[in-house]
Amino acid sequence: MARRVAPVAPVHAERRGDIEGLRAVAVVLVVLFHASIGGVPGGFVGVDVFFVISGFLITGLLLRERTGSGTISLSSFYARRARRLLPAAALVLLVTLVASILVLPPLLVPGVATDTAAAALYVSNMGFAVQATDYFAAGQAPSPILHFWSLGVEEQFYLFWPAVVLLVTRGAIRPERRVGISVVAIAAASFAFAVWLTTAAEPWAFFSLPTRAWELALGGCLAVAGARLSLLPEQAAVAAGWIGLALIVLAGFALNETTPFPGTAALLPTVGAALVIVSGAQATALGPARVLGTAVPRFLGRISYSLYLWHWPVLVLPAIAAGVPLPLSERVVLVVVSIALAAVSGGMFEIGDDLPTLGKDAERVALVENPDLLALAKLGRAALPLDLLSYEDNDEQPSVFWLPQDQRQSILAVFNWTEQSRSHTLTFSDLKLPSGRSYKLFDILA
Repeated sequence: MARRVAPVAPVHAERRGDIEGLRAVAVVLVVLFHASIGGVPGGFVGVDVFFVISGFLITGLLLRERTGSGTISLSSFYARRARRLLPAAALVLLVTLVASILVLPPLLVPGVATDTAAAALYVSNMGFAVQATDYFAAGQAPSPILHFWSLGVEEQFYLFWPAVVLLVTRGAIRPERRVGISVVAIAAASFAFAVWLTTAAEPWAFFSLPTRAWELALGGCLAVAGARLSLLPEQAAVAAGWIGLALIVLAGFALNETTPFPGTAALLPTVGAALVIVSGAQATALGPARVLGTAVPRFLGRISYSLYLWHWPVLVLPAIAAGVPLPLSERVVLVVVSIALAAVSGGMFEIGDDLPTLGKDAERVALVENPDLLALAKLGRAALPLDLLSYEDNDEQPSVFWLPQDQRQSILAVFNWTEQSRSHTLTFSDLKLPSGRSYKLFDILA
């Protein structure tokens, strides 16, 4: 009978705390800017940080699937996005529309209803660009749905990017190389277009995917680099992280509504976000990941999507109903209310990216989504009944696979990166699996 030994998780097997913390930085900047708290006139750059994170996570997810299965299931990808994003968004849209009918002047309600319909279809960014909406305008009633423009940009990205990755990697032995060329080309063309359009028609530059695609592509470049990011010397990684965080904060305080944006000014928060992600690719004792990975930033990062959804209507509707700017104390209370709503609705309606672990659907999804699991199953080293498989995954990292010790005499554990101390109960053998990462195979001795 095999001795019970709990599988040891690698350093990066857990959800990357630095990315959750970076999400917190992004959403805090946006909320403080919209609430006019803390003197951050450039807090709108938090959206740009979100774009870089999204490009990094989604491109990495697609590359892992393409590398392992030889294809990308578009239907599965879109279904995951819908499960994760639609419930909370639909709730906020419904509540905002009902609240608008109750508290806004009747003449404003049809416009809110139109904006709500556009947001539900994730095309509100184009609608606001057509209206030439001044996102920073003061003294006029903004739409309580205005903040959905950025979700429109991201959803449009989610719509085309998986198909692009699938197309450019068709027949490729090393798909990451082709994806790398594609994201660099997209980033260069989009950035050039953004710089030009910011001077020619700033509302369109601000709200459009073609002028924001380079920010998402920047994150995609980091995903293509993959494990190579961890090869950066520790001191350089530490410096990169703090410089990146400083650039984001600088953008929040130095930019304002008069800054032509996105244009070249968007380089401050986006390059900053990229540097923080690079820094967090390896564990460092002095890097910002230690701060970003603490409890409060991670909590705010986990609820950042819901907080982004709730904060704007919660701030805007009372102000429009009152007909005057709200005092600081009331704005602070409304921010607290937004955080509470985000915490509750996030737990109830946001569905994470963990894959199911039981039944036929688990077997199909796990094999398709996880190249290394598929390769292990083909090794024949041990039986892998997937209905017994305990599996952890998220957008940030593929992590650990194992069989329950009380049901099998061997455990297969796969680590992204690890240097485990040897134990007399374990034997080790190195593996090179389809993802291109180095792994260890651990067997429990009887």
